[in-house]
Amino acid sequence: MTFRLPASLLVSTLSVSAAAFQSSSQGCRSIIFSKSHGIRKIHSISNSLFSSTSLSSSTTGPSFCEKCGTPTQLRIPEGDERERHVCGDPSCGHIAYQNPKIVVGAIATYQSRVLLCQRNIEPCKGKWGYCQGFLELGETTRQGAAREMWEEAGVKCDPSKMDLLAIYNLAGMQIQMIYRVELENDTFKAGHESSDVKFVSWDEIPWDELAFPTVEWGLQHAMEMKDKETPVIQEKTKLVTMDGKWKVEEG
Repeated sequence: MTFRLPASLLVSTLSVSAAAFQSSSQGCRSIIFSKSHGIRKIHSISNSLFSSTSLSSSTTGPSFCEKCGTPTQLRIPEGDERERHVCGDPSCGHIAYQNPKIVVGAIATYQSRVLLCQRNIEPCKGKWGYCQGFLELGETTRQGAAREMWEEAGVKCDPSKMDLLAIYNLAGMQIQMIYRVELENDTFKAGHESSDVKFVSWDEIPWDELAFPTVEWGLQHAMEMKDKETPVIQEKTKLVTMDGKWKVEEG
C-alpha cells in the first residue's frame, strides 16, 4: 500500500533533506527510510510513518518561537488536523508551518557537450551532477537555476532562455524544477561547492558516479530531448510505502 504524503511532512534544513538521500548500507544513491510507528490515521500519516531518527515532525520544526523566542510545543492547533510547532505563550500562539523545499537546477550544454560538476560538499561528496540547489527568497525558479550555475561552475546564462525540462516531487520533502539551457561559450570556473567542473559528451557521462537518482533521471531525459526544440516535461513522484521504502511513479 502506498500513501501520498501531505505537504506538511517537511524537511526544513539541508542536513535533514540530505539524509533522505543516504543509507549507511547502500551509499548516497540509496533511498530508504525506517518505520517504527504504526499508521493510526490516514490524515496523520506524516506524524506516524517515520521514526524520530528520520523525518518525524518533532525533529524538523523550531524549538523556539520564531516571533517571541518562547519554547514551542508540538500539538495540533485548533481547526488543524496535524501536529505543528506552536509557541508556548498563549498571548503569541505563533504556528511554525514547515513546508517542502524548492530545488532548482539546470542541465547546461555547449555544442553537444553537457556541463557536470563534481560535488565538494556532502552529501555525496565526490559524485557528479548538474548545477542545482535550493531556491532563494526573491528569485524566480529560472533565476535560481542561473544563480546555481554561476555559484557552482562560474557559468553565466540568460534565465529567459531556459526550457523547463523536468519536475520531481519527492514525497513532501522537495519539489525539484530542472531546466535545460544551451550556453554561448564553454567558459567555466569551479566554485567552492565543486571540486571539478567539465564538459563531457553524452557518451562520457559517468552514470555510476552520479550523486542522486534525480540527477540520473534529469540527464537521461535531457539526452532523450536533446534534438527536440521544445522538450517534453518529465514528471516523476517518489512515494513512501507502508514498509518505509520509496516507490517511484510517473507524473
